[in-house]
Amino acid sequence: ADNNIFFTPMHGDGFAAVGSVTGAFQKNKRWTWSNTAQFDYSFKQKHNLTILAGHEQDRRTQKGYGITRTQVSDPVYNVAQAGWAINNSSNQVFGENYLKSVFGRLTYDFNKKYFITGSLRQDEYSAFPGQKEAFWGFSGGWNVSNEKFWGVMKNVFSTFRIHSSYGKVGNIGGIGDYVSFSTYNSGLYGGNNTLLFNQAGNPNLKWETSKKFDAGVSLGILKDRITIDATYFKNNISGLILFVPQAPSVGLPPASSTIPLNVGKMYNKGFEADLNIIPVQSKNFTWSVNFNYTNIQNRVTELAPTLPEVLTSTSTLETVNRTAVGHSLGSLWLVRSDGVDPATGSRVLLNQVGNRILYRFAPKPGEFNWSNTDGTRYNRADGTPNTINQVADAYMYNAQPKFYGGLTNSFRYKSFDLDVLLTYQGGNYVYYGSWAGLHDQRFWNNQVDVLTAWKKFGDNTTVPRPVFGDNLSNGSALPMTYSLFKGDFIKVKNVSFGYNLPAESLKKVKMSSARFYVSGSNLYIFTKYPGPDPEVSSNGTSSSGFGVDRNTIANGRTITVGVNIGL
Repeated sequence: ADNNIFFTPMHGDGFAAVGSVTGAFQKNKRWTWSNTAQFDYSFKQKHNLTILAGHEQDRRTQKGYGITRTQVSDPVYNVAQAGWAINNSSNQVFGENYLKSVFGRLTYDFNKKYFITGSLRQDEYSAFPGQKEAFWGFSGGWNVSNEKFWGVMKNVFSTFRIHSSYGKVGNIGGIGDYVSFSTYNSGLYGGNNTLLFNQAGNPNLKWETSKKFDAGVSLGILKDRITIDATYFKNNISGLILFVPQAPSVGLPPASSTIPLNVGKMYNKGFEADLNIIPVQSKNFTWSVNFNYTNIQNRVTELAPTLPEVLTSTSTLETVNRTAVGHSLGSLWLVRSDGVDPATGSRVLLNQVGNRILYRFAPKPGEFNWSNTDGTRYNRADGTPNTINQVADAYMYNAQPKFYGGLTNSFRYKSFDLDVLLTYQGGNYVYYGSWAGLHDQRFWNNQVDVLTAWKKFGDNTTVPRPVFGDNLSNGSALPMTYSLFKGDFIKVKNVSFGYNLPAESLKKVKMSSARFYVSGSNLYIFTKYPGPDPEVSSNGTSSSGFGVDRNTIANGRTITVGVNIGL
């Protein structure tokens, strides 16, 4: 990948730096070596046995480097090779990982009616040096439609199967190549070589493991013109890997104050369904539909005895995600907002017991005064003064979708094809951190609705009285539900249209196939979420930092035009 980013010195993000440019190059490599041996045996025309054994090695490497230059000598320059005053290295990337596996599988079926499969594998992964982990699984199925008693029903219900499985699997996704090691960064200070502590590792870190159970049915109707798959599942996860903040007394620097630990347990359970329909099927035209739906519930059931919660911050801006027993992983952790007081223009918040607390602007910058809406001072139960705060008064909101899925319509007419994919999700919330920033009353850009802010007694509005320097009333200093929105959406995820050249034309030019196509992704989104895209996250693939949108760009809209040729 070769990336170049330029910010003009005339305005925006490049103004303060008098122009900025970054040039970066990254190279990714992967090789996989697999060896398998398979033995198939059948006897008495009803018993079928398959035994497979194998060995696999997988290695991935990443290398990257770049430069960031600022203070351009002439505003017309927009490339890294032009005249810049300050040079800094950037986008330094180095990573490698290695996975080694041996595995085996045994499959047996009796008369194509009853099926049993067992599998076993052992993995070694470079991020867990010196450790081996065994994973296993069993599955069984009954093809009811092959039974004699099903014969009278085949005219309508062409196939019917019952299936179930149970097994143990491991997770290494998103944990980093060197997660179990303590690492340092090299640098220069005053011309001398330096080492800077970068990461506190954990040599005892192990696989996050899951024991999964599922049971379901598969049904085909009208010679499989309609097929339905429905499955219940439950996934019990142990050895949950989370990056746990450490106390200052541990001595870690603030930028490296979390350690990856196997700290708890949780479960995912739910229901998923897949529906395939072929409404039209003729010689020249076919229309097929696929709809899938997943309903899921996530709960943390246990954390380490000395760990009541795990807090996950978004960069250095705010701590919005909280993982605690009885809630979903990485729930949003916010103080409840109850609008704006029409009499004073002050933000109204709710404390833990539901009392309406009024934030009154103090005459001195940085001072925050709180009182009940009846004018009395907000006190603790023992009568001592207190203030609204996240630890005492915040509530938990689900950041993970409770349901999601997609709808695909595929059309084929002679040599033309059209595919339209819609995706959806819902039941979750997104903390729109950018919304808090756009209503901050420091020297920041503002959302246009600040023009509707409270001005006089009796005004009903959602924007409190503007006071220069106030970064609390709208969530920048105290994360609140004013910046919380439903994350439901329906997205036009992908649309593609193609044309395949007829075989007669291909013979003349000695080609086996040729297809012209145009496709687009992330074309449109239907949502009430005010941000760019409720599907993105400022915390990337973090397992405990879901649903936070702080200055995040949407998934890119792309249009592709191309041709595929086979010789």
